[in-house]
Amino acid sequence: MKHDKNKKQKPLLGILFSLKVSPVKEDTWISLSALKKLATTKDQKDILKMIERETIPSVRAAWVDHFLEKTKHSECKKSG
Repeated sequence: MKHDKNKKQKPLLGILFSLKVSPVKEDTWISLSALKKLATTKDQKDILKMIERETIPSVRAAWVDHFLEKTKHSECKKSG
C-alpha cells in the first residue's frame, strides 16, 4: 500500500471542527389560543395579557416560559 505524499490530508481535529451545526431557532411560534385554553387561574390569565402586549420577541418568549411553568405546577397540584 503506497502512501501519497503529495496528497494533503486534513487532520482529524480539523474535520471535527469544520462540521457545521445549525443553530436552534429562537422564533419558534406558539399559538396564543392554545395557551388561552390552558389558562385556568387569574395568575395565568394575567401572564397571558403580558404575552399579548409584549413586542420584544425574547421577552415574550420569557413570558411564555413563565406561563408554561405556572401551568405545569398548577396541573401537578390538581392531580396530587
